[in-house]
Parts: sequence; C-alpha cells; structure tokens
Amino acid sequence: MDVVTIALLGAAALVVLAVCVWAARRLRRRESSGRDDRYSPERILTPEQAHMLDYLQDTFPGQIVLPNMQLSDMLTVRRAADRDRARERLVGQKVDFVVCGQDGRPSFAFDVEQHHLSDAKAKAFKVKIKNRILKTAGVRFVLLKNGIHRMPSPAEFRTQLNLVELTKPKSREERRESALQQLESQFSGFDQQHSTNTGFRESEIMGMSGLMDLNRNGRRGFGDSRLNGNSGFGSSRQPGESGFDGSSLDVRGR
Repeated sequence: MDVVTIALLGAAALVVLAVCVWAARRLRRRESSGRDDRYSPERILTPEQAHMLDYLQDTFPGQIVLPNMQLSDMLTVRRAADRDRARERLVGQKVDFVVCGQDGRPSFAFDVEQHHLSDAKAKAFKVKIKNRILKTAGVRFVLLKNGIHRMPSPAEFRTQLNLVELTKPKSREERRESALQQLESQFSGFDQQHSTNTGFRESEIMGMSGLMDLNRNGRRGFGDSRLNGNSGFGSSRQPGESGFDGSSLDVRGR
C-alpha cells in the first residue's frame, strides 16, 4: 500500500470520527430535558441601592420606581436632524433610578453622586449630556446624596421635587407636526424662564444642595436656616465635587 492510499484512508477515518462525535453531541442535546440544569442568582442591587430604592418608594408612594434603567428603554427620538445619531447618543447611557407617572412615562431620573472616581472629567461630561437629553423629554434629572442618611425626609424631598417638575412634550398621537413646533417654542420659553427663576443654567446638573435651597416660588432661598447651613447639605457645588467625608456610602449604579 503506497503512501497516498494510507493518507487518504487516514483522512477518511478522521472525517468519520468527526461525524460520529457531532452526531453523539447532537443526540445528547436532544435527549437533555434540562431537569439537571442548575442556576445561581446574580446580584441585581447592592444593599445601598436597595435602601435608596426603599427611600424613593416612600418619596413617591403609589408610583413605580425602577432601578438601573437604560435611556434607550426610557426615551425615543421625537425630532432630530439625524435620527440615527440621536439614537446612538442614548446607547450606553443609564440612570440609577427612574420614577414613572400615572401614565407610565418617566417623570424623574436620579443618579447617586459618586466620588473618588477615575477619569472624573469624562464622566462629568457624560452626565451633562445625559441631563440635556432627559430635559428635552421633560424628565427632571437630579443627583442624590450617596447615602439615605444624608437625604431629607421623603415628604420634604417630594415637596422640593414638585417645584422643579418639568412639563412633558405631548405624544405623537396627541399632536400634529405643526402643533409640535408650537409646543417646542412654548416649552423652550418656559424652560428658559424656569431656569432663570431657579438660578440654574441650561446645562447645569441639579444637585441636592441646590434643590433643597429652592423655595415655593421656585427661587433659591437664603433666609431659611433649615434648608441652608444647618440642614447638613452644605453649599451648592459643581457636579462631581464631594461634600462628604471618607465614611460616606458610595452607591455605584452603573
């Protein structure tokens, strides 16, 4: 028997072996009922996130509060010069918590302040873009303190949030294109007026110190010691700046 014949027989044997192995695996998959499969639970929330979720549920009784929500699951592109690029801006953006109104649409979105982060400048820019996107959808974005022990009572917090709730744009079914353009004009005018009244610039992220310093007229108050120096919230800070000591809890919802 020559070398070529031996090589051909060897190759044929390998092919037959491979077919047999493939057939055996396929047969095992067919026979498997899944009864012997076992699974392990993965952590959905950290203990700190669970505590903050309870706090927000007390703040919004009877409303739906959801953790770790992607912006792409919350928002759709209403109008854009480039709809594909607008959708791409939602990818990878998420919030730690979102509160839905009675209509099931988001009303408030929250992130927990994070400190001692690497690449803080890039993360602050990402939060700024997130705030701008949410604001166009009528969803107020607020940064929470990193621990419920640093938060006001749920009732007091809800009172302050009512002062800054945004007007939502109408749904596609409720408007025509001409009505949408008129609504955008009115919404923009309201937003600018509201931003002037509260002292927040268009691109500024709303933090707890600024929120709790608002009075019922939508302006910053300076005469109420309960909401200023004696409240434990300190003075207004830029996003990403820490006002806490090293013992503060750090809730990382991303």
